[in-house]
Amino acid sequence: MSMSFEAAIAPVSAADFFRDSYEKRHLVIRRGQPGYYAGLLSMADMDRAITTLGLSTPEVNVVQADRDIAAVEFAHDSGLIDPVAVADRFAEGATIILSNLQERLPKLADFCRGLEQVFSARVQTNTYLTPARSQGFRAHYDSHDVLVLQVEGSKEWRIYDTPVHLPLPEQAFDPAEVPIGEVTDRFVLEAGDMAYVPRGLTHDAVSTDRTSLHITTGLMTRTWADLMVEAVRMLALDDPAFRESLPPGFATEGFDSARAEAHFAALQNRLAAAPLGPVLTMARNDFIDTRLPRVPGQLAQVAGLDGLGRDTVFAARPGLIYRLDDIPAKADAPASVALSCQGRVITLPAHARQPLAFAITTPRFTMADMPGDLDEAGRAVLLRRLLREGLVMVAG
Repeated sequence: MSMSFEAAIAPVSAADFFRDSYEKRHLVIRRGQPGYYAGLLSMADMDRAITTLGLSTPEVNVVQADRDIAAVEFAHDSGLIDPVAVADRFAEGATIILSNLQERLPKLADFCRGLEQVFSARVQTNTYLTPARSQGFRAHYDSHDVLVLQVEGSKEWRIYDTPVHLPLPEQAFDPAEVPIGEVTDRFVLEAGDMAYVPRGLTHDAVSTDRTSLHITTGLMTRTWADLMVEAVRMLALDDPAFRESLPPGFATEGFDSARAEAHFAALQNRLAAAPLGPVLTMARNDFIDTRLPRVPGQLAQVAGLDGLGRDTVFAARPGLIYRLDDIPAKADAPASVALSCQGRVITLPAHARQPLAFAITTPRFTMADMPGDLDEAGRAVLLRRLLREGLVMVAG
């Protein structure tokens, strides 16, 4: 993988991060290593994406804190951007934002998938290219947590207060309603430095005397509120009391809500007794089933299937997010194991579970290293299947 979560926040450990910072306070890590994040992104990557990939809005946006820039100033009516116009706006002081560049750059995709393993959450990137002494956005807060990785140049960040603690998406920042307050912290991120900014913390950033390139990695987590909503939906499928209509006339003046309050209280009691297991399993399954394959080089891997042998060195695809389910035997079917990963389900005989789990978690191995009761022919069949599914690969 291009970079792990642990490496991205080093020398802070993951345990310290989750105990001291996550959803609590911002964190700044200064390294004095300008090339620390160079393996994730470069100015050349940005230039190539903007000028040669035929991108469209809103995948590309151009912003400037002191003026509104309409899409017509840098994009055609079709939505396709004009790279020359984008470069002109940049020369005039505007910031160029590329959204979801992880869908275009495999090294960013690998990084995001690694974070998805850690957080059990969808991860996206916004990359910001800001000319010297410029500002893209005025002070604001985000409704998702972010990791800011400074790739090139530098930016001065200003931290204000937290008007809404851990806001929901429906509580997005509104400059007309949210007072900015006083600056509570100020710091400069140099190339190789990193900051964590929890959702709800108001902030802004201005580039210094150098062009700045940074990655903002958004953590699109699920909340307990999401889980409670799903719990009610699941209860309603089995309990008609949740499916009853609201009382006729509940919106009219003078409506007597006493009976409605009693019914609502009864539903709350039923919700309080609902088990966590099914709804947490639903959330887990939904997350795993929507992680699409990240399989660079898969065509070459499949083309080389006939050359596999006992001395071939294999590797689990990095960043796999999966679920293994043991399926008991039935009258008409023997016991089996189901692997859910990358939007599909693979069902294998139960005795393949141990070598299967080994193959999808081991960074380097040969057929002879695989545990379990499969003979050499069985191991070969399993590995060919996993390679075709994009779950293992021939190690370089």
